[in-house]
Amino acid sequence: MYLLFLSTISSLLHPAASKILANFVMPHGGIALDPTHFNATNSTALEQAWEIHRACKQVGEEIASLKPELILLSTPHGIADLRNFVLYLNPVASGFADTDNCDCPPCCYNATVNVDTGMSQFIVEALGYQNNVSGLSGYGPPGQSSEPFPLRWGEVIPFHFMPGLNESKVVILSHPSRRYSEDVEMIPELLKLGSSLYSILETSSKRVVIVISADLAHTHSASGPYGYSNASEPFDEACGKWATSLQPDYLLTTAASLVDQALSCGYTGLVTLHGLMEAGDIATWTPSLRVNHHPSYYGMMVASFYRSDLFPVSVHVEK
Repeated sequence: MYLLFLSTISSLLHPAASKILANFVMPHGGIALDPTHFNATNSTALEQAWEIHRACKQVGEEIASLKPELILLSTPHGIADLRNFVLYLNPVASGFADTDNCDCPPCCYNATVNVDTGMSQFIVEALGYQNNVSGLSGYGPPGQSSEPFPLRWGEVIPFHFMPGLNESKVVILSHPSRRYSEDVEMIPELLKLGSSLYSILETSSKRVVIVISADLAHTHSASGPYGYSNASEPFDEACGKWATSLQPDYLLTTAASLVDQALSCGYTGLVTLHGLMEAGDIATWTPSLRVNHHPSYYGMMVASFYRSDLFPVSVHVEK
């Protein structure tokens, strides 16, 4: 089990600090959400599921302790445009997720969040169609609809682990559906998007946390819905090495050469995050891989990247 001990995180930050505080990678698999319904007879797989769950819970508590005014969540399973990255523009977003082997109902896990429509619209206007970025409002004008924008597992599961979520506002970035077939070709665009997001968020007046909702390879098991690929294990390993070191070749070369066989929904989000951290000087982020397992046919990783200039204390991870 991985436990992170940070000495009173909030006390390390000046009350007026306004920049990107930390970044996190969190899975959105139902096994991570609630392993009690994981129908596994393998004791190792079951323990791995609980390790992932506990790491998600720990990270959620850390996010709450940072007291962010804004949480930007990147999702690969949102309402997706064919071409554009989409930001949601309803003041409230709400939805549910269920867990593996137990559908909703009865296994319903709900999340409702307040959307920072002002920041969302600012990002849309700053980046625009020339950067394949757009906004989407549902059932009313942008920023004014009285209806909640729909969320599902890609957003709800990471949000579920964050206590006190009503004290923050969120920006939700949905990746386009061309990611299914063009993820490697998108790498330069994703790095540029991450860099642009860094420039916008770093200069805002808000305390910001970034969360990348991502699962890894979906081809770990022949009995899974996508079959088995021998690319699955090395893909997950490369992503884990990247999350440990932030060495770009692990993500942008090794993982890129495997992703089309491994089938990872989270790859484009990870590349976007790398572009964001690179824009802020990659050496100023402290990477920590909490867990990287595939208890079922898909892999899941939990990782954090704190700013070393804001968090000079060492991070102790115990197993």
